[in-house]
Amino acid sequence: MKTLIIYVHGKGGNSAESEHFKLLFPDIDVIGFDYKSDNPWNAKEEFSAFYDKKSSGYDNIILIANSIGAYFSLCSLADKNISKAMLISPIVNMEKLISDMMMWANVSEEELQQKKE
Repeated sequence: MKTLIIYVHGKGGNSAESEHFKLLFPDIDVIGFDYKSDNPWNAKEEFSAFYDKKSSGYDNIILIANSIGAYFSLCSLADKNISKAMLISPIVNMEKLISDMMMWANVSEEELQQKKE
């Protein structure tokens, strides 16, 4: 059985981080994914296309995803044949994160609506 590990970085990361996992899984093909999406609706198309292109010829696909990359992967790859997923510090409640960030910045939803931001 041929196995592929797809590594998805978090914000500010890059596919070179996958090199770490090549040392941990020397008998498995490991690739990193440098995505451009910055929201889940764009990620769905980009992540799905990447998965379809790279997974061909493999019996098992393992996903290792970090932070926002884990969140985008959950949103984008739920219908894909992934045998195992390891999610590192995933954002599981995006609405709460945004609300907390607004509180830290001392800004309200109404202010953002007025500024059209």
